Amino acid sequence: LLTLKLLSLIIPYMFNNNERDNMYKVIRWQTDGTEEVWEAPKKPTLDQLYELIGCSTVERQSGYDKNISNRTFDMWMDEESKCKAPEFIKKNIRATNAWFRWMTRTGHVNIPGDFIAGNTVVCKKIS
Repeated sequence: LLTLKLLSLIIPYMFNNNERDNMYKVIRWQTDGTEEVWEAPKKPTLDQLYELIGCSTVERQSGYDKNISNRTFDMWMDEESKCKAPEFIKKNIRATNAWFRWMTRTGHVNIPGDFIAGNTVVCKKIS
């Protein structure tokens, strides 16, 4: 079912004059370390983010990772990820590292020991 919903995000639009409008790379970092990447004709909606992340509320954090962009980017994750049963609270190492790098670059700080939990989605404009 999730695959069918993802198809609605990544099915290309018909292009006028053989030119693409804005295209986005949608990247999902999962807690098991896997990365999934899709191209999409527009940014995901909140409902699509809920499906991609597997939640009902999302939170935005800033991140920095040279493999994604030379600029700060938005990361979307489950806002309630740390309020769930302990067996569901899984640290997302890739997202946490991007968040730490952003804080180092910008002078922000976090609570010692804090981390990002759950699947995380990054959207990057590619054209």
